[in-house]
Amino acid sequence: MLSLTSTGTELRRFRHGALPRIAVAAMLLIPLLYGALYLWAFWDPTGNLDKLPVALVNADRAATADGRSIDAGADVSAELLASGDLDWVVTDADDAATGVSDGTYYFALTIPADFSTQIASAGGDDPAAAELMVTYNDANSFLASTLGKSAMAQVRTAVSDSVSEQAVDTVLVGLGSARDGFAEASDGALTLTAASGQLADGATQVADGSGALADGAASAAAGASTLAAGAGDLADGATAAAAGSSKLAAGASSAATGSAQLATGAATAASGAATLSTGATAVADGTATAASSSAQLATGATQVAGGVDETVASVGALAGKLPALSAGLTSIGQYLGAQASAGDVTAAALLTGLQTATAALPDADALATMQADLATLDAGANDVATGATALSTGLDPLVAGTREVATGADALATGTSALSTGAGTLATGTSALSTGASTLAAGNGVLAAGAGQVFAGAGQLADGTGTLAAGSTTLADGAGQVADGVGQVGGGTQTLADALRSGADQIPADSAAQQTQRASVLSSPVSIDSTDSAQAEGFGEGFAPFFIPLALFVGALITWLLLRPVPPRALGTPASGWRTALAGYLPALAIGVGQVAIMLAVIHVGLGLQLASVAGTIAFTLLIVAAFLALQQMLNAVFGPAAGKVMILALLMLQLASSGGTYPVETTPAFFQVIHPLLPMSYAVSGLREVITGGIDARLWTAVAYLAVLLAVSLALTAWRAGRMRTWTLGRLHPVLEI
Repeated sequence: MLSLTSTGTELRRFRHGALPRIAVAAMLLIPLLYGALYLWAFWDPTGNLDKLPVALVNADRAATADGRSIDAGADVSAELLASGDLDWVVTDADDAATGVSDGTYYFALTIPADFSTQIASAGGDDPAAAELMVTYNDANSFLASTLGKSAMAQVRTAVSDSVSEQAVDTVLVGLGSARDGFAEASDGALTLTAASGQLADGATQVADGSGALADGAASAAAGASTLAAGAGDLADGATAAAAGSSKLAAGASSAATGSAQLATGAATAASGAATLSTGATAVADGTATAASSSAQLATGATQVAGGVDETVASVGALAGKLPALSAGLTSIGQYLGAQASAGDVTAAALLTGLQTATAALPDADALATMQADLATLDAGANDVATGATALSTGLDPLVAGTREVATGADALATGTSALSTGAGTLATGTSALSTGASTLAAGNGVLAAGAGQVFAGAGQLADGTGTLAAGSTTLADGAGQVADGVGQVGGGTQTLADALRSGADQIPADSAAQQTQRASVLSSPVSIDSTDSAQAEGFGEGFAPFFIPLALFVGALITWLLLRPVPPRALGTPASGWRTALAGYLPALAIGVGQVAIMLAVIHVGLGLQLASVAGTIAFTLLIVAAFLALQQMLNAVFGPAAGKVMILALLMLQLASSGGTYPVETTPAFFQVIHPLLPMSYAVSGLREVITGGIDARLWTAVAYLAVLLAVSLALTAWRAGRMRTWTLGRLHPVLEI
């Protein structure tokens, strides 16, 4: 009743001193430590497998299949490293073997040297599954090996998928492609054969057509040359025609002008012809009149001639008488002179008159001249008479002629009138001719330009047809070569057929057994050949190295709950601290030996645990229990029974999480990896794995050394504490914390 009304009566004992308060805190935190630490340590071990060191040895040598290099080992290594599922450490075979043995690597994966060769064999005559070699060591960690086997199964599946893909790609796809290729090649060969025949016919036709085209092109080239020459001549002619047309136009214009003038002249001529006609009529009339007058003239001329003849005769006679006249005048003159000289004025005037008259008389020469002139006159008068007669006679034809002239003048007037009309028409025509000639000149210019273009085009045509002729010749040659090539194609198709047959022969003709073998390889191209250097029989044996130390640690805890770590009776004697410590330790060790004997016997006989080394297991287990008892004795002695047990429980929790007894310590958080090498259960687990599953190495001796040192140090500290405990203090009489 008092305890119900007085709160904290039991806990009141824990109010004084730091250690009781720590004990209360420990009581509060122990479940948390156990649950939280354990859950924390093993929260996601499989998710941290990428921290599990595993050796990867790639001894593969690349192989060749169907001319293609296969380096499957490198591909698998690259995929494993890229996956990051485990902490792959690429190393060689020796290091891997040593590492697996000494625990550096939990296990090792080896890609053998013939891995690629085995992959390539899937398409050969003797297909074989490629193997991956795995080496486990349960002494490292049974659960690690278990996880490793599980991981290897996933690796095998992944590699098989990859390799299967390569194998199928190498074999089935290749065979399918080859089959399809052969079918397509067969169809192609048939098509090629038919096409080669068509190509041969076509090539022949092309060759023939090319020859004809070459001939035609040559003819066309010659015609084009002729056309070019003709076009040149046409251009020259057109140019000349243009020039002539220009001249014609100018001439036509002049002709037009002349025609107009001709028309005017013709009109004038017509008028003149009319006048001429009138004149001719008048001339005819006059001629007729002249004819009649000439007859009269002839008559008169005859009469003149007769008169002249008579005159001549008279003059002759007179001239014969003139000397006598002259002599008589001279005598008269002389007389008159003599009278005039005598003063006779009349005689003088007569003399003057006589002299003047005498001076007027012709002298002999003048007289002769006169006679000659008279003779001439006489002859002329005779000629005139003769001519007048002849004129009279000749005027008759002249009259007739003048009549004809008058008639012709009339006709001329009529003709000139017609000529005037025609000249007008001619003027009009020549004007039109001038216009047409101008048009013709312009047309000839255009014709000349066109002829020049025709000449240029004909030249180009000649060149083109020449090129065409050359190309046609080349085409003919090429067609001939094509025709020859078609023959070669025929030979090639035969070669193709032979090659197809050869390729078909290269496709494996598997027997039923080989097909079964190949199917087996393709379905499972990769297998894993595992080797256990130290193999556990099962989970029990795998976890025994963890639960045995755990049981011994708990057993030591229970032992020290019942036994006093430092016997009070021994403290009351003068025995040394060592003896005091051993006085408390040895009974506990005796119980511990009993615990080991009972536990190992039950585990071995009852559970069937097989021990790789019975003696080693027993000895090492005894060392474990000895070390645990000494450690817990020391904690109880140094820190007191209550605080010591709390520390033992806390240490137990830490060891459960960090010893690596279940999952590899690499899969736990970093905190546990740090304390792992500091706590004794880590070495107890490691040593028991080797003595139970085999594969003893340095780790066992390390564990032995650690536990031995722990045992000695713990006993020494306990002895030291026992020596100190001989002196009773108030704290010992009234400990602040008791259990």
